[in-house]
Amino acid sequence: MSFNIPNTFVAGTKAKADEVNENFVSLQNEINKNAQTVIDIKKDVEYIKNDFMDDIAAEVQMISQAQKSKFSINSAHLAEDGKSPDILDDSDPEILAFKVGGEYPVLIATNAAGESETFESIESVGISGYVSGLYSIFLTLEGNVELFQASVHRCPNPPSNPVINDVWLMTLEPWASYKYNGVSWVEYDGIPLGTVDIVAGEIYELQNAEFNTQYLDSDCTFLTERGRANLSKRFESTWVTISSKSSYTFNHNLNVRPERYSVKMLIRVKAAVGNYKAGDILDVSYSNFIGNVANSELGCIFRCTSTTVTVGTGDSDYVCYNDIGGTGYYALRRDNVQYKIIVTQDVN
Repeated sequence: MSFNIPNTFVAGTKAKADEVNENFVSLQNEINKNAQTVIDIKKDVEYIKNDFMDDIAAEVQMISQAQKSKFSINSAHLAEDGKSPDILDDSDPEILAFKVGGEYPVLIATNAAGESETFESIESVGISGYVSGLYSIFLTLEGNVELFQASVHRCPNPPSNPVINDVWLMTLEPWASYKYNGVSWVEYDGIPLGTVDIVAGEIYELQNAEFNTQYLDSDCTFLTERGRANLSKRFESTWVTISSKSSYTFNHNLNVRPERYSVKMLIRVKAAVGNYKAGDILDVSYSNFIGNVANSELGCIFRCTSTTVTVGTGDSDYVCYNDIGGTGYYALRRDNVQYKIIVTQDVN
């Protein structure tokens, strides 16, 4: 943009005062106009910057909220592999302690309502007074630890045939959590930490719950919407005990016809016997028997629906009589194993 001075002067001629003043006024006006332009530009830049930063802040907040998956541990102490959770401490067999605070990182958790809390410590729980069995461990945002000898169901629809203290983590928007009181499902804000297997008043085994199970995979990689949806294509239960001549129903979240998924059943040995060691994992997705007399059916059978798998066990108190890799002949009792199922939707 050009600027023209109102009056020009020729060398050797007298300049009129009013023309000189007019030049000065014109120059001053141009300077003031440019200054205002600079101010206006600064305002525009500031507005754009603030508006942009507001958008960035909103996006960061949205991502932050998304990564704080509901009814889940979002951050806590990890094992040596840098990704597996390691919260539960069984250094004292009669005390359930927690690796939170002090020499360990704080624990950040979010309940089903999306409310998060940071814990710098969690009070230990004495378990000597608990009867033997497998307990689910929950933490409330108030810092209370609760143990339930019941099942935890991760599925979109209410589990069938619930028992008192069963916990239902509803994996359907809006995400929610409920506990069964014997009559109906009531809202519950507890967050699963894992399980503890108690035998004769002492800790037999601890299992940590996975972190961020809604939004992060096993390698802690953020999932896309499509990947997040595919989480429902696979279901893995907790470890449970199933006695002889009985049945147990697992509620899964696939919601597809049984002929469109596969079921795999594993058992885990609790105490060493023969060549079986405590912690051994065995595949028992078969059914067999050793004779046509009572108390001789060893295997199991599945009954599948779009949302459940029911396992029926044989008459025998034993899972099998084989001794893998050995020369002996040992009986592996049902009360010395725990069962788990993995349901996977077929992709072909």
